[in-house]
Amino acid sequence: MSKKKNNIFFKILAILFLIYLAITIAYESGYYATKSQNRAILTKEAMQEFEKDLQKGEVMDIDKYLVEKRPDYSNKVTKIGNKISESISNVLTKGISSIFNALKGLFW
Repeated sequence: MSKKKNNIFFKILAILFLIYLAITIAYESGYYATKSQNRAILTKEAMQEFEKDLQKGEVMDIDKYLVEKRPDYSNKVTKIGNKISESISNVLTKGISSIFNALKGLFW
């Protein structure tokens, strides 16, 4: 039985090490820097467009310049999963807070 527990421990340790390696490689390869740089470029382009519209005297709408394009990949399964996780979170939060309130009432 102890050998099986050690085996599970080493599997979890190996998975965590692989996750660490993946994050380190992504960071060192410049993935995060490239993402930040692309955001800065989009911001510069939005600023230039804002300045052009300002010179033309057009009506300004902040949403026009701050549009962040993110595709929506959600479907029925993800929406159901989100609802389930949200309800579980609410139940646990309320349950834990009520337990702490009961303990607080007993000891304070």
